[in-house]
Amino acid sequence: MKILAIDTSTLTAGVAAWEDGRTVAERRARVTTHSDELLSMIDQALREAGWEPAALDGVACVSGPGSFTGLRIGLATAKGLCFATGRPLVCVPTLQALAARAPDGRAAAVLDAHKQEVYAAIYRVSDGAPTLEAGEWVLPPSELPAKLGGDPLVIVGDGALRYREIVGVHHLLDEDGAPRPADVARLAAARLSDGDSDDLPSSGPRYVRASEAEIARMKSR
Repeated sequence: MKILAIDTSTLTAGVAAWEDGRTVAERRARVTTHSDELLSMIDQALREAGWEPAALDGVACVSGPGSFTGLRIGLATAKGLCFATGRPLVCVPTLQALAARAPDGRAAAVLDAHKQEVYAAIYRVSDGAPTLEAGEWVLPPSELPAKLGGDPLVIVGDGALRYREIVGVHHLLDEDGAPRPADVARLAAARLSDGDSDDLPSSGPRYVRASEAEIARMKSR
């Protein structure tokens, strides 16, 4: 199974060409604007893999939470590829993609939400497959330790890197704050193998937190 995976949830853009359990090509780069780099990264990954878009079995995309603009760019690009090739789309939640690289056991994925807040969720990981145990929350970093509890668990994500004081008794997995596109592809492949994918026309970003426009509308009522 050939999967192209896209992640634009943070300022680290990621693209992977993944086939039957192995990463054939991967591109990751720190970006200012995803629209400046994403199409080039996709082209480079496909060329390295030796694939035409029509060879894909599916396109995977991180769906949020994360950068509002980044998520829109990533999902629009993924949907464009799916419409052009007739291939299915699989949306992967950002926090689940982060937790996918944690060892078996309980893991917390913590993403910087800016505005002095984090997105967070707790997963139970088994053989690289995270199952949501609690969350998804958007909250001040000071409130997260109470959510995590006193039993040590693994923490991954740029929210934990920025607010290291929340780590406490827990174990920071690594210094990589963004999802890895190969993990996105692997999670998507498991769904596709079960015949599951997302509805292409109606799929959209999962912001979790209201956008500035939505907040403004609510205040104006």
